Amino acid sequence: MSQDPPPAYSEKGQDPGYPNVNPQSFPSQPGYPQSYQPQVQQSVVVVQQPSAYPVGVLRFGRYPLQMRCPQCQADILTSTDLELGTFAWCMCVLIACFWLWPFCFIALCIDSLKDVIHSCPNCKKELGRYKRICLGGEGSFILISSKVASSVVIASGVSSAAANSTEENIQVDIMTENYAEFGKSTDRSPIVPEISIRSFTFRVTEIALGLVAFLAVVVCIILGSMVSSGVGNGSDSPSTSAQVGQNQLCVSPPCLKSASYVVSNLNTSVKPCDNFYKYACGRFKIENPLDPETSSRTVYSNMYYHNEEKLKKLLESPIVRSQDYSTERKLKHYFSSCTDTYRKERAKGSPLITKVINNIGGWYVLGTFNNNSFDFHNAFRKVSVDYWTAAFYTFRVATDWYDWHKRVIELDYAGMSMYWYYYTEPSTEKYRNDMKTFMRRLANFLVRDSNITLDNNTKNARIETFINDAFTIEMNLANITKNTMPTSDPHAYEKRVSISDLNTMLGTEIDFATHIQYMFNDANVGPSTKIVLREADWLKKMNDMIGSLGANKTRMLNNYLVWKVMDRYDVELSWEYVHASREFYVDRYGIPQFLGTWLYCFQNMDRYLGDALSSMYVRDHFADKNKEKAHEILDYVKEALIDSTMQNTFMDDATKARAKAKMQGSLDKLGYPDFMMNDAAMDNLYSSLNVDQYDYFGNLLSVNNYIQKSWNKKLKNHVNKEEEWVYRTYDTFMSYYNPWNELLVPAGLLQFPFYDYTLPHFMNFGSMGSVIAHHLVHGIDHSGGYYNVEGVFEDWWSNQTTNKWIDAKKCVENYYNNQSMGPFTIPGQTIPIKVPVNGLRWSAEAMAETSGVQIAYKAYKKWVQKNGGEKLAPGLGLTNDQMFFVSYAQASCYNRNDNVAYYNAVRGTVSEDIRTNSALAQIKEFSTAFNCPAKTAMNAEVKCAMYG
Repeated sequence: MSQDPPPAYSEKGQDPGYPNVNPQSFPSQPGYPQSYQPQVQQSVVVVQQPSAYPVGVLRFGRYPLQMRCPQCQADILTSTDLELGTFAWCMCVLIACFWLWPFCFIALCIDSLKDVIHSCPNCKKELGRYKRICLGGEGSFILISSKVASSVVIASGVSSAAANSTEENIQVDIMTENYAEFGKSTDRSPIVPEISIRSFTFRVTEIALGLVAFLAVVVCIILGSMVSSGVGNGSDSPSTSAQVGQNQLCVSPPCLKSASYVVSNLNTSVKPCDNFYKYACGRFKIENPLDPETSSRTVYSNMYYHNEEKLKKLLESPIVRSQDYSTERKLKHYFSSCTDTYRKERAKGSPLITKVINNIGGWYVLGTFNNNSFDFHNAFRKVSVDYWTAAFYTFRVATDWYDWHKRVIELDYAGMSMYWYYYTEPSTEKYRNDMKTFMRRLANFLVRDSNITLDNNTKNARIETFINDAFTIEMNLANITKNTMPTSDPHAYEKRVSISDLNTMLGTEIDFATHIQYMFNDANVGPSTKIVLREADWLKKMNDMIGSLGANKTRMLNNYLVWKVMDRYDVELSWEYVHASREFYVDRYGIPQFLGTWLYCFQNMDRYLGDALSSMYVRDHFADKNKEKAHEILDYVKEALIDSTMQNTFMDDATKARAKAKMQGSLDKLGYPDFMMNDAAMDNLYSSLNVDQYDYFGNLLSVNNYIQKSWNKKLKNHVNKEEEWVYRTYDTFMSYYNPWNELLVPAGLLQFPFYDYTLPHFMNFGSMGSVIAHHLVHGIDHSGGYYNVEGVFEDWWSNQTTNKWIDAKKCVENYYNNQSMGPFTIPGQTIPIKVPVNGLRWSAEAMAETSGVQIAYKAYKKWVQKNGGEKLAPGLGLTNDQMFFVSYAQASCYNRNDNVAYYNAVRGTVSEDIRTNSALAQIKEFSTAFNCPAKTAMNAEVKCAMYG
């Protein structure tokens, strides 16, 4: 019964409501100079000028050099650029020779291994190079006139060691020969040192390269013999799998990318048979740190944030289809108007006054309310429907519990700005005072923005009356909530009430019948239409409460309705209103962290225009090959599940047959519905939505009208489960929806690292295949056993199967009961807290988790049997079977602060580390793949019966 907190928002480092400010417009921070350059030791070499034009020899280093350019004669500090040279390539070859060649190209990315090119920043001419290895004898020298070199200063680095380095200082030798005769000089001292052996002379670099070549030959010979001797020995251990030839490794870009990702998360200091989760995910926290605004990071949340960023870029990109009816144009103009803080600042609270408050009978505080002419029923309908604000009670279109092909109208309790507990308990007095302060702030802002002049005494007196009236009604609603219970089984046919009987049953203070018909004016709703009452007792007592408000009832109702629209639209106005909402949010929840303006706008659109966002996402960020390959994996997994079901030990033959039929008849939704790629279909879907790029508040009201029409359409039409999707295409989770007997896998989930059609199958089956199998199991397990192949409610499990399943579930329950989560360090607690796993509550989900891995592994082996084995992952030393289990585990890597982790634990959610280790310890194929001895942590002594 909790109320949603107000959608206050802000992002790290920037307050919404203000236009972006150029940071360069700010003065520098006190105590810091405008610019800072490190003080470096300088060495100066002064050379006497001869009368002729002899030549100087200048040696460059890694750092910029102060000199006179021989081309433009300007005194300069050289510009430096990096370039791949001999040394970097030699290191690349050396790494490759020691069988680390998948990573050899790292050497080409290290700046300290590259050559340095010095050029003139004035004339852009190249002046010289600093080579890490010099093969030609000229090294890092250039020849310059001694007139130019008469005074040379070098900035040779930030440390005295660098300043004293011989390689990085200037050596200027005055030579007697002219420049044209330099080649005849008798000075033959080599730039690169030489070693003489008898009559042969070798440079050090030549010797080094020779050693590299020799080692390469030796390593290749050794590896060749190892590979040839290992052929056919059948060993599948990590040590043997590393000793393979080049043609047995997958070195395509996707393979290298996936191997790099796996390595980045692995903690090889942990033995796989001791704690596989720590082995597979030990470095995830390092690679995915938390910041003050992020309490949890998982593979799935990372993908979702990535999808949000993709959509943000699309929303800010130029419009391609610019017609007035274009869904793309409407979506981008809506986003643009929402993020237009300039116009919001100029408008302040006037849109709420002129477009809403004036249309519901005015407001007592402003003096625009008339007690004698105020029409409460008309005002209530407008507030509830036209302005889409939940006052007194709420309504929704819901799926019929007893016929999932139909929809019904539900009525439920609502009308409070806080959770009802905050109104009724003595200990929450602070929250009530905070709410009144919030109401007072908003009221003062609106009076100011109304351009109606009131003296201070009148204004303050009216505002206090407004607060007391609205708060009294909300307090009454909270007390009703505290003392009533929801209707049990409200969808039961005998408990549904026809519209014609609503007013008789609930009372007439609110005209329920007229209100519902006003909302559903295009859904064939009439007096005989049956309504579901989720809180029948609450609705009746709420109606009675309105009748007991007394002599000031009309004024109180006006103030309450105005307060509800104020509370609904405050965050859609200028910054002052947003900030007031934030203050109230912090007062209640103690969390001074908010969404940014763009993210708030995105979530607003996600709530109301999700299909348009979904269409935009799949058009620009989804490859159909991903969808096709995912279907292939799903088909193999479903076939493996059916085969495993036929061999199940606790299901009888009749139940197995029903389970097989349900799986064969299930609907698989992968990626996106086809209509989202059709411009005409999308334009028709949003044909009733009008958007003005420069009128955000008007767009909000237009969205209200669009939602009303779409709800009418849903109620009028039967459920079309082939066309309708429960999730957005950019969501990153999947589920099995038993009422429609369908598996939902949104396009947002079909991306790296969870899945990609270019990845090896042992990766895709291990991660996505295991999760698909997990959710498919829910279609036939004890929960899925209540819905038949048509999605109709029916308990099709036999008693014999149920009894044997209870025994199997008890085995899993006992296994989990011996484990605990934590320890968690919680504020206010001096000793870290551990939370025991509730095996009874988690056992059914645990069976689906373990079975999912088993089934996906069988599906992968069947794929291999049909298509042949794949090449091994490079640089890891793991077999493909081992990589399958690593891929499964790494899909569950997480980083979570102790507060959130503890919150999840005490509510019965088992953490991913325990979930992963417990599932794998029950699977003998895993123990075999990693050679885990019996009775070790990752090889459970008792293995329970599963669906796999």
